[in-house]
Formats: sequence, C-alpha cells, structure tokens
Amino acid sequence: MTLISRLRAANPGLLPGHLLAGPRWIVLGVNNACNLHCLMCDVGLGRDDTNFGRNLTGSRPLDMPWDLYEKVVEEAASSRPLPRLGFAFTEPLLWKPLPEAVALARSRGLSSAVTTNGWRLPELAGPLAEAGLDDLYVSLDGPPDAHDRIRGRDGSFERAFRGIEALLGRSPRPAVSVFCVVTPWNVTRLAEFFTLFSPLPLAALGFLHANFTTDEMAASHNAVHGETYPATASNLGPFDPAAYDLPALAAEIARVRALAPPFRISFSPEIDTLEGLRRFYLEPAVPWGRHCNDAFRSLMVKSDGRVIPAHGRCYDVTVGNLRESSLGEIWNSREMAAFRTTLAGAGGLLPACTRCCSAL
Repeated sequence: MTLISRLRAANPGLLPGHLLAGPRWIVLGVNNACNLHCLMCDVGLGRDDTNFGRNLTGSRPLDMPWDLYEKVVEEAASSRPLPRLGFAFTEPLLWKPLPEAVALARSRGLSSAVTTNGWRLPELAGPLAEAGLDDLYVSLDGPPDAHDRIRGRDGSFERAFRGIEALLGRSPRPAVSVFCVVTPWNVTRLAEFFTLFSPLPLAALGFLHANFTTDEMAASHNAVHGETYPATASNLGPFDPAAYDLPALAAEIARVRALAPPFRISFSPEIDTLEGLRRFYLEPAVPWGRHCNDAFRSLMVKSDGRVIPAHGRCYDVTVGNLRESSLGEIWNSREMAAFRTTLAGAGGLLPACTRCCSAL
C-alpha cells in the first residue's frame, strides 16, 4: 500500500471533517415517483412525513432536468478517484432519458449502476445494455405470489423476471444481481426464491434484513440530535418488526446457507443465529453495527440539485446544492464535515442509524 493509500485509509478516523479523496458513489434521485406500492416502504404507503419518504419523493421538479445531470457527470469526471453513478431513486426506469444518461456516463469514463423494481425492464433491457450499463440491481421480494402481494401490483414479479432473462440473453450485458428484503411475509420462502434464479448467470443474490426506524428510536435520537439531524419513524406502516416468525427465519437462513449456488449469496447484515435475529428485530434500541461507511464514501443528489449525506435512508439535511457549488466543495462543505464529525464523535452511528443498511 502506498503512502497516499495509507493516508486515505486513515483519513476518516483521524480527520473526519475533511476527506482527501472524493466520493466513491454519487447516488442520483432522478425522479420522485414509483409505480409499485410496497408494504414496507414509505413511498409505497404514500408517506411524505418521514425522512425516507421526503428524501425519495419530496423534491421538485418531479424528474431531474438533463442540464443538472450533465453537471453531475462533468463534476464526477473531474473527481478523483472517479466515483460511480448510482441511479437508485425513486424508480429510475421511469426517468425517460435513463439509457442516454448511462451512455453519457460511459463516454466520460464513469461506471454506472441502476437499482430497479424491474417493472419496465422488459422494454429497457436492450437500451440499457447498449448504453453500456455496468451493474443492474433488481429488487424482488420472494416467489411471484409473495412478491406481488408485497409490491401491491399483480404481474410485477413476472415482468421483472422476464426483463432479467432478456438482459442476461444479451452480449455485452451488465452484471445482474437480485436483492430480496426479508419481511414477515416471505420469511419461510427464501430458499424457494433462490431456486427460481439458480439456473441463471446472476452475479449475486442478496437477502437484506429490513431497514426501519421506530418511534422509540426516533425519540431517543431526537433527544440528542433532533435540532441538527431530526429523525422520524420510517418504513413501518403494516410492517411490524415484532411480527416475524424468527425461529422459522433462522431455519430458512440455514437452508439458504446450505445451498450450492452458481453465484454469490449474501445476507445484510450477516445474522446466522436466532439470538442475533431477536436482537436485530425485537431490540432496535440495541445498536447493530459499529459505524456508517456511506457518509464517508457517498452523496445523494436530488432532482432539484440539493445534496444530502449518503443516500435516501439518511437524514433530510441539505449539505449543499450542485446548482450553486462544485462536487468537491460540497464533499467537504461545512455541513458535510459537521455530519461526519458528529458521527465519529458518537462512535460511528447515531441512535436512528442502527437499523440502516449503512450500519456496518
């Protein structure tokens, strides 16, 4: 490891307020709408009074203007190391210029990834492959009947699966991964879900334990950080962390672990014991994870140019605006530096952070 590499690795711990290297990811909120109605998602539930709901649907214009996206690309192409562009929110396949946006990123040497529910994938598989997309992440929530129930739209699994098959039949093509959120409605069907994809040349199949913030977590957080980084309950609705059949989930995880897949299988976070599952879902006040990586490697740009830390699951706090400042200025802005310093001073996570996918 070179001296510069060692300095960059030590930088977050030694001087969290000022990072020598630029962001590794620029997460893009290219639109503020979704075409599904997921039971565990504030957007699908029509909630605009939570951090997650506001981050994903609260910006105007509804779609990111092309001139703002062009500025994102220009700024990213000038940053070092080159960041990746993540088209992740809210449902990027609804953003009409997506294939052209991927092609522009590729022309400037930038790698890109798209996260989607897959509804429009049958129509866009070809254009995205031709544009040079590097990675496609498809979010599915179990076998067809379970998925469609959770997503609130009949036929949504079939459309996504058909789009995946179409994309995997192309050459060249992006690496395709599938991710499944573990909920009370699919805990006994994870191994069955795997068998649907075992014949396909996926890059990975990942199972994600649900991200959520309870009222109690938000209240504990706000007692200390409410003035600067207010938290809200998020991603609950009919989703109840106490409703899991945890012994059944532990057994299902063991079944999945025993499989011999042709692709990588992961759980996030990695929990293999019933005791661990009980702590994660039934004791949310007990911290899970030690620190947030994403605040030190990511930024999210909304459709109006405002930038928030990390991504849509973070606090609805503006740390800059790309229409007014450069990417480099925002990355080490006073607001971003204060947020990272606060995280470091709290030991790596704030009270409302501990059931977020960034808590490692």
